[in-house]
Amino acid sequence: MEILRAVVTYRTTVGAAERLGMSQPSISNTIRHIETVLGFPLFERVSNRLSPTEEALILLEEAEPLFHLRDAVNQRAGDLRGGKIGRIRIAATAELSESVLPRVIADYARDYPRIQLSLETRPLDSVLQVVENGVADVAFAMSPYERQAMNYEQIADLRPVCLLQDSDPLAKLDVITAKDLMGAALIGPQVSTRIGLMLADSFRAQGLEYRPSIETRFMNAAVRIVRDGWGVALVDELSAHTELRPGLVIRPYGSGQSFDLCAAMQKTKVPSRQTRRFIEMFRERVALRLEEVRAESQRPIA
Repeated sequence: MEILRAVVTYRTTVGAAERLGMSQPSISNTIRHIETVLGFPLFERVSNRLSPTEEALILLEEAEPLFHLRDAVNQRAGDLRGGKIGRIRIAATAELSESVLPRVIADYARDYPRIQLSLETRPLDSVLQVVENGVADVAFAMSPYERQAMNYEQIADLRPVCLLQDSDPLAKLDVITAKDLMGAALIGPQVSTRIGLMLADSFRAQGLEYRPSIETRFMNAAVRIVRDGWGVALVDELSAHTELRPGLVIRPYGSGQSFDLCAAMQKTKVPSRQTRRFIEMFRERVALRLEEVRAESQRPIA
């Protein structure tokens, strides 16, 4: 698979041989052997270059998790060789990577300076996949889909809120409903996301259609648009408070919903002491932050 990947990347056996430190005949012989075993061609020669067939590309796509695992093993070996005590590989969606995790990572690094931390910011499905494949030790996400190979540990319930200009007529309301948002310049999560589906359900329950004027994949993007002077963002309370400043207010969204903030781990793998310690620190910091933001929600902004 390594040879196949190199030939697909460089489109010549010479380039693949240089990359892998092998001879060009060895590369060619290996490709011919693989094609014989598989019973179908992997490359077509086009203008002295090798063009991969659709079958070759499908094989590489299926093998990609194996390369991730190899890289993870190599990285761990490097950590041990460098004398590091441990490492925590964290994955999270963009909202959490900007709202809570930076503070937790900074505090953890200060308390445990010999533990190496890494953070991968990805869409929800990819965040869960890297944990499922063993590339990350823990993922943090909101309202994740159930996966057979995953364990979810609840951290907190996050409330949906609206972030808007204090001059907006909706700012006079104590609670904003789906009906209030009809006709508003709404910015919200795409329906293709889990949070977007939940919000669409809240509109549907009132006999209304969820149709944001601007859709975003990540809620931190929605609140930045409001920060820059346009619209009403329908997001989680932590994301909203990352951009709260004079001229903006936050109002509860009256759907009765909440978003589960979870830590996701492999079901068959016991988390390390370092990972367990990080999760508990994350839980504590989230609880403290929620106390702060909920106290601030009804406080006027100078």
